[in-house]
Amino acid sequence: MMKACALAILAAMLWGCAVPTSAWKGEVQWPDEDSAQLLIPSFEAGAALAAAGAIREMVRSNPFPHLFAGCSSPEQGLNAAVFTGPTPGLYYVKIIQRFDRCGGPYVRVLDGWYLYAVTPQGEVVAEAPYPPEEDTSAAPSPTPPPGQTPPPAAPPPSTGADTPAPAAPPPAEPSPTSPPPASPEPGPAGPALP
Repeated sequence: MMKACALAILAAMLWGCAVPTSAWKGEVQWPDEDSAQLLIPSFEAGAALAAAGAIREMVRSNPFPHLFAGCSSPEQGLNAAVFTGPTPGLYYVKIIQRFDRCGGPYVRVLDGWYLYAVTPQGEVVAEAPYPPEEDTSAAPSPTPPPGQTPPPAAPPPSTGADTPAPAAPPPAEPSPTSPPPASPEPGPAGPALP
């Protein structure tokens, strides 16, 4: 009995030492100057590890069971864009659907892009909220001081004696509920329009 337990423990320990077999089968043919196609120019290795970490996270956390149908591997249907941002030491990786390479529509899930904050070692530290919050508030226009009135309307152009002048609509008075007109003084973006 003691021998069987020792062999079982030894087999369990050796299982973790086994070298996994490569997924690639076949002979490697190295490119020459004529056959090599540069897909991405040289960039930081940390950015490459960040992209790989974000792709692994997207594939791992994917809630759609048939998202990668037709792809030889999940990576075939994905693109990655890596950029830096306001937090030093982090890369921001955007994973974009490209399922047209798998034999299907370009995008399979609406709003189907994913944004991750990733360390240079490939550790995903955060995912952007889904759907990403967008700032829909427009920048407020400058409001004139209370009591300022709009400029008077320009008189209609003179048309001559034999042609009647078109009737100009009377200038509209601002209602108490309408916002006051914009200031005619130019600001940093130019004059404000009423």
